[in-house]
Amino acid sequence: MKNFLYAIVLLVPLSLNAATLEEAKDHLQHQRFEQARQIYLTLAEQGNAKAAFNLGVMYHDGDGVTANLAEAVKWYSKAADNGYQDAQYILAAMVFKRDINSISYAQAVDYYAKAAAQGHVKSQLNLGLLYYRGDVVEQDLEAALKWLTTAAKQDSSEAQGYLGNMYTQGAGVTQNQLKGLMWLILAVENTDKRFVNRHTKMLNYTSSQMRAEQIAQAKQLAQLCKTSGFTQCDA
Repeated sequence: MKNFLYAIVLLVPLSLNAATLEEAKDHLQHQRFEQARQIYLTLAEQGNAKAAFNLGVMYHDGDGVTANLAEAVKWYSKAADNGYQDAQYILAAMVFKRDINSISYAQAVDYYAKAAAQGHVKSQLNLGLLYYRGDVVEQDLEAALKWLTTAAKQDSSEAQGYLGNMYTQGAGVTQNQLKGLMWLILAVENTDKRFVNRHTKMLNYTSSQMRAEQIAQAKQLAQLCKTSGFTQCDA
């Protein structure tokens, strides 16, 4: 009997270790929140960045637990420090939205940079804007151009709009009305319509200063840029 009970005790941690993110996801979908939380907690404590992030989301949103921003930040931070780009982005975004003050602006910029380097589009956009505006970090229009271009080529409509403005105004780059109009066309045609009114006004204003043949050329360039998967976007 003693050996039998000992075997049962051993099975408990083994079953927890064997639990997977997919199992936790299934528990969440069926609103078995505590089972999901236990799996995420076990995996997060073993260094699983995605589990730490998901645990942070549970505390952030109050999914089956009492919402606790400090606890959410704790787990987001563990995930971010293990290179999880979504956690890096959300922590930085929370800092700049002033939802938290436990992380410095410098650290938030660093999180954006780390996520951007991994291909996180919103981080690329926000990092580019920070360098463009120069209100938190020292203005660096070359860095702004780099990150806004990177985000624009991942089909970020907001980045495309800012790029269009940079080229048409010659802000940090050699003025190029043709290239500016190309990016504005892409921004307006983007499936993300949140900024379409702003981009349309910019497009109409720029077009009004250009000849018909230039506008036609810009449209051709925009089509080539888009159909090439944003690999051929140089005017």
